[in-house]
Amino acid sequence: MLISTFVWSGLASAEYYRWTDEDGETQYGDQVPAEDADSGRIRVNEGGQVVEKVNPARTPEEQKRFDEKQRINKIERLRKEKQDAYDRRLLATFNSPEEILEVRDERISLIEQSIQLSRERLRKQQIELVKLNDSRSRFIERDMEPPKWIEENELKVLSRMTGIERYISEKGLEMDRLRKRFGEDIIRYKELTKRSVTSR
Repeated sequence: MLISTFVWSGLASAEYYRWTDEDGETQYGDQVPAEDADSGRIRVNEGGQVVEKVNPARTPEEQKRFDEKQRINKIERLRKEKQDAYDRRLLATFNSPEEILEVRDERISLIEQSIQLSRERLRKQQIELVKLNDSRSRFIERDMEPPKWIEENELKVLSRMTGIERYISEKGLEMDRLRKRFGEDIIRYKELTKRSVTSR
């Protein structure tokens, strides 16, 4: 039953719907016709109070904007949850900015020791390569073909040297990342502890 007036007494039920039809006219009734189902509606009780509100169906463009907003909100929520968890660990792990510096210096010291040992290994390989080159030269000076083992060993030494150099480079980058991360941790720790003191 459809009613286009403000007279409720003719409604069969205690609750009714109010919606806008395809002509833009406000309609009232105890059910919404199928052709107006996507236009949105409000269900009202006999006291005139809104019981339920159903928004109009979104257009494709509105749905796209809605989905994008939901995606961004989810990303932001996950980012905040991750940051909150990191903040809790930071405050639980350290008691002061100085303690963060101490841990940073210990970690960097271990890496520097590892780099130093690798440089010593690299120096030994360089000496070994020089010896192999000298052996090759002696054979050539005698107009003799250098044995195959010299070339094989040279390739092995060069391969080891490349691996050691790569390791040293990676450890150098690791130290840079540590300095950056611990620097950020100190700044964040100070922000969190300052906020905690201010909020008291």
